[in-house]
Amino acid sequence: MDTEELLETLQAADLSYYQANAYVTLLELGTASATEVAQASDVPDARIYDVLRDLDDLGYVELYEQETFQARATDPETIVAGLTDRASAFESAAEEIEERYERPTLDTQTVSIVKRFDTVLEAARTFVRDADTQVHATLTRDQFEALRGDLSDARDRGVTVNVTILARDGDDPLDDDDFEGAVTVAHRLSRPAPFVLTSDLRRTAFAPNPAAVEDYGLILRNRSFTYVFFWHSLLFMWLPSPVAYEADEAGPKRYADIRQFLLENRDRIRGDEPLHVEVKGRETDGDRSVTLSGEVVEAEHLSDADGDADSAPTVMALTGTASMVVDDGETRWTVGGWGATYEDVEADRIRVTGAAPVSGAEPAE
Repeated sequence: MDTEELLETLQAADLSYYQANAYVTLLELGTASATEVAQASDVPDARIYDVLRDLDDLGYVELYEQETFQARATDPETIVAGLTDRASAFESAAEEIEERYERPTLDTQTVSIVKRFDTVLEAARTFVRDADTQVHATLTRDQFEALRGDLSDARDRGVTVNVTILARDGDDPLDDDDFEGAVTVAHRLSRPAPFVLTSDLRRTAFAPNPAAVEDYGLILRNRSFTYVFFWHSLLFMWLPSPVAYEADEAGPKRYADIRQFLLENRDRIRGDEPLHVEVKGRETDGDRSVTLSGEVVEAEHLSDADGDADSAPTVMALTGTASMVVDDGETRWTVGGWGATYEDVEADRIRVTGAAPVSGAEPAE
């Protein structure tokens, strides 16, 4: 390394140009007066004393008086150790930069960690307003009341709203009038549980239950993460709790998840009356959006693991493959849920129509 490179490196180590110049000069001279350092370096005479005092404060040189103001470089052991540590830090930073550059992006619009529940509740309100297929939520009575207006608006748009109400000691029981117009089906759970609201299996608002030590919330706009929270709610809050209310459906019911559709409609699929649906999703072969209407003629999910027709759905009924065959009068389409690969269509929305099938499948608008 030549002198110029050494000067540039010392400046990168936070010395000024004059400080680096004076220090390298003293390394060469050994001991010298301030005047001699100024003459042998690029440091102006007017600045040399201030520069040497700064180097003394930083531990690079020692100052003393012997007839004249003298300076000498200190033992470099400490300086070298510091530079070596900094070099290691720069190497680690370089590796970290490369790793972060190659790491999959999770921007602030995908995952947000927040401290206030009000922020989570406001996100939940926005997610309900954005829903067009299904809202699934686990709420206390107060949280339900806070979201009731938005849930009612969602129901007016035809959105399926499933709510698990967390009952607390001393709460008055909710009656049908409390749910009317805002809920499709409500269950009642008599134990603490987290606040979870999923919208169209694409968005999630989450906060731990009040008894948890952690104080935070999550706002997710991500299908993969939402799927995890949706199934946590379904398995641990929704299925174990009894039905408290069920609306008289005036229109077709919508589902964002094929397993829930198959569970709730298993008797109709097994029965003699045809079950007609409209499916919106994408063709797995070409990733083209598609809408198809027809009769459900087969359902692989309804297997021996699901038990007989009179038994209640079990957790085992939620595992394994879930798919169905929809006959539109011309073609039999195999339909799967999130992440479908082998089926013809990955369903984003399933709507029970009860109407005669419409021939053919058309691209979605």
